Amino acid sequence: MLSFLKNLMGNKPTAKEVQEQVQEESILSASDTAQSHQEEGQVQDASSGVITTLSLHKSWEDKLSQQEKYSLSFMAQELTPLQVGKISLAGTALVPHDEGIEVTAFIRNSSDEPVHLNETKLVILFGDQELFTRQTFDLSEIGEIPPRSARPWSFVFDREHFLKVDVLLANWKIAFELAEKKMVLPQQLELEESWIKALSEEQKTYLIQLAKNLPALKEGEVNIQSVQLSRSSEGDLHIMLLIRNGSAQSLSFEKLPLALFDASGDKVAEGLFELDGLTVNANTSKPWVFIFPPSSILKEAPDLSRWKVSVPQGA
Repeated sequence: MLSFLKNLMGNKPTAKEVQEQVQEESILSASDTAQSHQEEGQVQDASSGVITTLSLHKSWEDKLSQQEKYSLSFMAQELTPLQVGKISLAGTALVPHDEGIEVTAFIRNSSDEPVHLNETKLVILFGDQELFTRQTFDLSEIGEIPPRSARPWSFVFDREHFLKVDVLLANWKIAFELAEKKMVLPQQLELEESWIKALSEEQKTYLIQLAKNLPALKEGEVNIQSVQLSRSSEGDLHIMLLIRNGSAQSLSFEKLPLALFDASGDKVAEGLFELDGLTVNANTSKPWVFIFPPSSILKEAPDLSRWKVSVPQGA
């Protein structure tokens, strides 16, 4: 921390100097990295995003002079505005350290809730996004980061973790390294006993091939695939969906809200379906038919040449 602060010298940097000093940011959705709880009180948005204001940990608060706090506050507000709901690392300084290198960065929270960060792996990249080092840090030590704020922190990367030696750390960047989710293909088709009896061999073969040929899911992802739509003589819409479970555990559905959209993107029908504990086993796909009665249909004469069914936002 002291190495970085010596460069401030109690002076207010210009906006141009701030932009030149701050490295490319590593930005994530707040939900990817943080545990948050609701708190009232918000900072106004800039026209192009959220301006983060300075938030100091007590350990920094006690060591800094008023001049240094003022300079950091100015830097925090001159950082590029963030989209709402993001967590970012904005590196500001990289200097030698007895144990390796010391990197100072602003941890920025543009969400409307305070966040608590946990143990996280960070990396240093240089040049053309080449990996220099990676190390795990306990970010809970940073404390609660208030809504729409930027908290400075220093990270010491130990020499023993360096992957390169005698390199020029130009165009460097500190970034989060989150484990990439594996891709899962729930190829195994699962049929209820009533479906096994009711479907022809041709229909079963079609569903099996469909489950095999659909794009893979991210590990843990669950989605629904639209399969078939028909209208009954009574005006009901019968829709077959394939529920795809890319997680490593079985899922049980009691209720499922669904909305039907036509080729123009208009909502045609919406309903809440009682499934009474319908189970889809891990890494499998299960077909199911959902019936929208006439009372749930919202649009007359929809264009169903193309259609899709999805879970309504906020459901």
